[in-house]
Amino acid sequence: MKDKKVTNKEEEIAKVADPKDAQIAILEQTVAELTAGWQRAQADFQNLRRQTETDRSRLIKMANTDLMLEILPVLDNFQLAAKHVPADLENNNWAVGIKQIEKQLENILAGQGLVKIQSLGQDFNPTYHEAVEHIESDKPENEIVEEILAGYAFGDQILRPAKVKVSNGQK
Repeated sequence: MKDKKVTNKEEEIAKVADPKDAQIAILEQTVAELTAGWQRAQADFQNLRRQTETDRSRLIKMANTDLMLEILPVLDNFQLAAKHVPADLENNNWAVGIKQIEKQLENILAGQGLVKIQSLGQDFNPTYHEAVEHIESDKPENEIVEEILAGYAFGDQILRPAKVKVSNGQK
């Protein structure tokens, strides 16, 4: 096909009174075609760069989500340990150290985007909460009266809904 174009260009040169004008026209046309091809290649490259960055961000988010899911049970255990420290050991250096480690872990995870789902005193929402029990209470119906296990969100994704006890209404 390229040979045909060359032949057509030679024919155009032969038809024009001044072959130099014809050659200039052909060269201008060639420059325009090459420029358009270069611009398409640049656009394709920019699109590829954007897609690669999007894919990279998605992969990093997936890896971070998996890591958060693996670390959450460790955080739960620290919280459980801090919650069940005997009263006579609350000021013990070891118990204080465990609470500080728990707080440090919470801060690191929060700094990476982990958000604790608020539960206590909130209306039950099945998107954020999992009811493990409905109990009689003096609180309004569907109000969360106790959090059994904290729930967490990471970015726009719920990693784990909070496990809660929900009020059935007035006694």
